[in-house]
Amino acid sequence: MNPMIKLTTIIAVLLLVVSCDHAVHNRNNTDKKAIVDIPTKFYSKAVGDTFSIFVSLPADYKAQEIKYPVIYLLDANLYFDVVAVALKKYSEVGLLPSAILIGVGYKDFQTMDSLRNRDLTYPLAIPEYEMSVSGKADKFLSFINTELVPGIDARYSIDKNNRVLVGHSLGGYFTVYALCQNLLNKNTVFSSYIAASPSTHYNHNYILEELAKLNIENGSQIKSYITFGELEDEEEEEEDSTILKTDQVLLSLEKSLKNKINYKGDTYSNLGHMETPLPTFIKGLEWTLGKE
Repeated sequence: MNPMIKLTTIIAVLLLVVSCDHAVHNRNNTDKKAIVDIPTKFYSKAVGDTFSIFVSLPADYKAQEIKYPVIYLLDANLYFDVVAVALKKYSEVGLLPSAILIGVGYKDFQTMDSLRNRDLTYPLAIPEYEMSVSGKADKFLSFINTELVPGIDARYSIDKNNRVLVGHSLGGYFTVYALCQNLLNKNTVFSSYIAASPSTHYNHNYILEELAKLNIENGSQIKSYITFGELEDEEEEEEDSTILKTDQVLLSLEKSLKNKINYKGDTYSNLGHMETPLPTFIKGLEWTLGKE
C-alpha cells in the first residue's frame, strides 16, 4: 500500500474518533470551560513568519494551584487533535499526568506541507534532495526557545522544569537537532525529547555525526526517547539503498547518548514510518513524565 494512502486512511479514522469524542464531550460538558483553545497566530521575529499555535488544557486545569508539565508538539496541523484526545483519555485513567499540550503548526495542512522542509531541517539540503527551501531549523529553534516558550510560560501555569518536545519524521529530526543544540549550548528549555522515526539520514547522517562530537557533561537529567518501525528498512530500501538501517541508527544514537543523558531507543515490530507517531508519543510521554 502506498504510504501516503495508508497515512490518509489512518488519519481519517483517527479524526473520526476525535470528532466523536468532541461531540460527546460537548454534550456532556456544555457548562464547563472548553479544554481546547481556538488556535492563535504567533508571529516569529526569528523566522520572519506567522505560526498557528494550538493549546489543549487539562480538564482539571487550575492556574492558581498547580504547575503543569507542558508538551510541545510539532506538525500540529496533522497530529494535534488526535494527541489532545489521547492525552486527555490517558490522564483520566491515570496513565499520564494532567499536562498542557501546545501544538506548533501553520495556517493549514497545505502550508505545513510546504514549509516544514524550511523549519525542520539543518543545514541547507544537499542538491540531490531538490528542496526549494530548507535549512532554517536554527531560526525555528530560536523561535521556540526564545519567543514561544516564554510566551506560553507567561500565559499558563507551567512547570518550567518539565517541558517535552515531540516530533515525527522531519519533526523527529528537528527534535533530535534541538536536543543536540540545547546540549551544546547548555540550554535547559526542554527536559525531554521524543522523536518518532526521525529522518536522521538527512544530509548523509549529519545529525548523527554532530551528536557523536558532543562532549556532554551533567546531562543525566535530560530524557530522550527515539523510535523506529521495523518495516522502515524495507520502505527505505525501495527509495535509497544507501540509507543506514534503523538498527545502525539506534546503535549510533546509543553510543552518542547512553550514559551521557537518560536515553532510550525502541523499534516497533510490524510498523512502518507513518505508523510510529502515536505509539511513540504515548509511550514516550509515559516514560518522560514519570508514569511508566
